Amino acid sequence: MGRVAGWLDRRLVVAVLAVGALGVAFPGAGRVVDRRGAIDPTLAVLVLTAGLAVDLGHLSRIGARLARLIAALVAGSIWLPLLAWLLAGAASGGTRDALLSVGVAPPEVASVALTALASGEVPVAATLLVASTLITVVAAGPVLSLLAGASVPAPEGLTVVLAAVVAGPLALGVVARRVVPAPVVLDAGRVVGNLSLLVLLWEVASQVRIGPAYLLAAGLLAAFLAGSGLLAVAVTAGVERSGRPGLLLPLAMRDFAVAAGIAASAFGPRATGALGLYGLLVLLTGTLAARRGSKPDGSGDGSPQEG
Repeated sequence: MGRVAGWLDRRLVVAVLAVGALGVAFPGAGRVVDRRGAIDPTLAVLVLTAGLAVDLGHLSRIGARLARLIAALVAGSIWLPLLAWLLAGAASGGTRDALLSVGVAPPEVASVALTALASGEVPVAATLLVASTLITVVAAGPVLSLLAGASVPAPEGLTVVLAAVVAGPLALGVVARRVVPAPVVLDAGRVVGNLSLLVLLWEVASQVRIGPAYLLAAGLLAAFLAGSGLLAVAVTAGVERSGRPGLLLPLAMRDFAVAAGIAASAFGPRATGALGLYGLLVLLTGTLAARRGSKPDGSGDGSPQEG
């Protein structure tokens, strides 16, 4: 199982491109399953496997990064929704809804694995992921209601959905890691997590309708990714090289999967189409950045040391 997980990890970029292209080229089946509500259960499985990657025993090692973690949480919670709202002013319809949804989304669950690939501090990335996810569950509905107005009919309903689809599975995964920490279980979680990530990307990419509107969407989402990347660089300024990936990757990479769940619940499945483009952008750039920052010895589990 470990070999299978490693094989999938090494080929994730190729798989992301292939699955995204498949969803765009042959969207019929994906749109059918989306109309039947497949996004939420797929997201729940993905988040559960993310919880399996969180080792609470390592959280005691984040003390030296606490100030940076708080800065990342506060800056991300304020700047990213505002950035998304500013960019959404240049769009309408599904693109606008997708931008607002990604603005309130937590870090990409794959950022924890990518932090390890980049020889970064995995406990820091995992803590940032969990804390930001909880903020999203509580705040996404009210923030979207503020930014999108009447187009979000029931923000409290979105909070309930996020609690069931995101917070609940995440907690279940974290508990399962503590109860059954066997390597085969963790490796199986990596395999299922990668597969569910690809399935969700296929579901979301099937909503893409190629045309001028999606060229605009791609440009705006790329601008959002660049803006979140600049924020991450600012937050990690002054941190030594080994400490940057655990903060930079989760802050720069918003979770297209959770954003798709938010968009589908708040605006309907057609609002998720542009998020397929964002998913491709964020996974490709994140993976390439992690590989560029990786070290030959693969070390990345050391204790944080603030610079």
